[in-house]
Amino acid sequence: MKGTRVLLSLTCCAAAATAHAQSNVTLYGIIDDGFFYTSNQGGGHAYQMQSGTLSASRFGFKGREDLGGGYATIFALENGFNVNSGKLGQGGRLFGRQSWVGIAAPVGNFTLGRQYDLATDFIGPFESGYAWSGGPGTQPGDHNDFNGSFRLSNALKFVSADFSGLRMGATYSLGGVAGSPSTNSTWGVGVTYVTGPFAMAGTLSHINSPNTSVFDGTSTTVGANVSGLSFSGFASARTLQIAALGASFRFGGSTIGGTYSNTEFKGLGSPSGPNPQGYQGTGVLNSFELNYRYQFTPALTAGSAFIYTRVNSVGRAPGASYRQVNLGTDYLLSKRTDVYLFGYGQSASGTNSVGQAAVAQLAFTAASSSNRQLGVATGLRHRF
Repeated sequence: MKGTRVLLSLTCCAAAATAHAQSNVTLYGIIDDGFFYTSNQGGGHAYQMQSGTLSASRFGFKGREDLGGGYATIFALENGFNVNSGKLGQGGRLFGRQSWVGIAAPVGNFTLGRQYDLATDFIGPFESGYAWSGGPGTQPGDHNDFNGSFRLSNALKFVSADFSGLRMGATYSLGGVAGSPSTNSTWGVGVTYVTGPFAMAGTLSHINSPNTSVFDGTSTTVGANVSGLSFSGFASARTLQIAALGASFRFGGSTIGGTYSNTEFKGLGSPSGPNPQGYQGTGVLNSFELNYRYQFTPALTAGSAFIYTRVNSVGRAPGASYRQVNLGTDYLLSKRTDVYLFGYGQSASGTNSVGQAAVAQLAFTAASSSNRQLGVATGLRHRF
């Protein structure tokens, strides 16, 4: 009898272990908080506690259930929040960063829900702001979505498996407007390739009615994500098209990388958003970035970047230039905790998208009252 009980107990344990191997759910997250100084926000110095300078604070759940034959069900639910106030991010959404479910197959992953654009997934890792210098290090206003300022709701997404270093992706987001399938819809394609120390990627994103589809605005207001004066005046665009390239090369402890993007707000003057300046035609932003990062030890890294953005136009939209430098260092106290110190400087010239003299404005920061702005950030980041 005793032997039967032991055998039954071992059988139950084996079954539990098998079930655990076939299905799992993981809680994960990042808590990032620190101090941020800017030389000019609306005309004065600013000293503030800032959540998520290097990495946006978040927590989430991700899971996988094996279905057999190389297939599995996968999902992710990810929340964004402010450490200092406890408020939800992404317009108060519970899982505003990501919320999707899908199937993992031998050829790749097919997912449905609220997801990142391929510009964020494929090009972001080559940009200093996304990869290591944080939000203020992002290209002006994150107009090309390299740092994930907007997500695609109602989206279908496919990202292939790795075939000898090559991966491909495609997205399509349903607009959800009855009688007008194209309104608020989006599509995108991308490819990335890694061989040894060299990596590169390219993407193309096409977004209809950007002010209402990805910037969360209405036909009478500018969306909450359109915070950069470099392009907030283009809210009336009928379509937004982003073509982007990124590349990097590693040698020793060094990594040199760069990005290029062409962002076009086409069909200005449509009913998608406000147009107080009466713009027509196309607003175009071309951005170039060159960055360098060096790993001194497994724990200590430092990096620098230079960004140049030019706003051109077709029609009545204005033109401006933005130049930015990022410089800083990061030190790991453990595998999951690090401290950082970064500086950011930007200068601007010309006429910005709202028809005024261009002023400096680091991404995710209030605008300067002049054509220059300096920011310094230091903080503590913990991953779990």
